[in-house]
Amino acid sequence: MELFLELSIVFAAATGVAWLMQRLKLPLLLGYILTGMLAGPFVLNWISHPEDLAIFSKLGITALLFIVGLSLNPMAVRDVGKVSVAAGLGQIIFTSIIGFAIALGFGYSWVPALYIAIALTFSSTIIVLKILQDKRDLGKLYGRIAIGILLVQDLAATVILVLVSSTASGGSALALLEVFIKLTALGAGLWFVARFVLPRLTSVFARSQEFLLLFSVAWGMGVASLFSVLGFSIEIGALAAGVALATSPYHHEISAKMKLLRDFFLVMFFVVLGAELAFGNAGALWLPITVFSLFVLIGNPLIVVAILGFMGYPKKTSFFVGLTVAQISEFSFVLILLARSFN
Repeated sequence: MELFLELSIVFAAATGVAWLMQRLKLPLLLGYILTGMLAGPFVLNWISHPEDLAIFSKLGITALLFIVGLSLNPMAVRDVGKVSVAAGLGQIIFTSIIGFAIALGFGYSWVPALYIAIALTFSSTIIVLKILQDKRDLGKLYGRIAIGILLVQDLAATVILVLVSSTASGGSALALLEVFIKLTALGAGLWFVARFVLPRLTSVFARSQEFLLLFSVAWGMGVASLFSVLGFSIEIGALAAGVALATSPYHHEISAKMKLLRDFFLVMFFVVLGAELAFGNAGALWLPITVFSLFVLIGNPLIVVAILGFMGYPKKTSFFVGLTVAQISEFSFVLILLARSFN
């Protein structure tokens, strides 16, 4: 089937399924994945070659991580306090250990078990921010702590993704040193550009909203391409590009404009994800699927509640903060996709 015709059918189907999800008060994201499952080669075969649409999904996840980077103001980490750092790192450590043990218990070898365990640790900053904004709880104590924990998670996820992308193919100690040198040079260069160059550029391009959008896309794709050329993933480059603009006074405008592109391409990302899902052995995996889901929905919140309770916070505050981690982050999808690409 012609690519343009496939795109037309996909968006028409996604619109119908998304409308149904909205009527049922379910997340639209679920509708996109269901669209991919229905339109994919295993059901209706409207998308006979999901790999042809992979570039659109790549743009979607790149735009998503660019926007996440825009929310990661480096100065914000210093303001969240020791509770966010302690709870964020503690949750990552305990969730990874318990998730790793569960995966081993189901017979996975240690490498897949490690990927699964790490993927279970991260929660979506974008989803939580949206929920807190809708509830007008950003200024409340639990909201501030939750955002701080998520910022710590995002920074940890960045480091993990860099390590995975550089070592999954069997990198040696010398290769790791080379990665460290490259990453340090990139970080220093981005800091210099963000500190002395970007403020002038953004002030010039901000005079026109169209130019601001064009500059943002060019900057994000340019930095992502630079990271790719130097051996890192495009996703990490997009995240770094967003972080470099996070201190800009125009980062809210940039984020608002990029969200339109993100939403458009993310539809394709989740549709392609759904189209590539295979359920030939789903019946044999029902038990680990159930256990891992319950661990994310119940285990993760309990870990955070226990950590905050140990630090002396009220049960109500600890409970609401714990609820914010009861889902999976976009970083988890990226990590699993990277792991799959190395196999």
